[in-house]
Amino acid sequence: MAFSLSPPEVSLLREVRASDEDHGGLNGEELDSDELETMGKLCELGLVEAQSEYGEAPDGEEDEAAMGATALIYRITGHGVTALREVGPG
Repeated sequence: MAFSLSPPEVSLLREVRASDEDHGGLNGEELDSDELETMGKLCELGLVEAQSEYGEAPDGEEDEAAMGATALIYRITGHGVTALREVGPG
């Protein structure tokens, strides 16, 4: 599976992977508008998935989700890992 990713896409994908490994994903609130657009493309390609921060929350956080807290966390997928392997170290 070959991907043709731009340098900003590769950079953001690497950032998602590092954040995923370090603390379970990249918080969407950390992204600026350009990065959000790039993230949308990565999600469309199936390289990254967006999850609600409270999707599978421990006790207590469900209440925060019900009150409208809808933070997204971006996590790399298996296809994303493969894509990074194909573009090589950077």
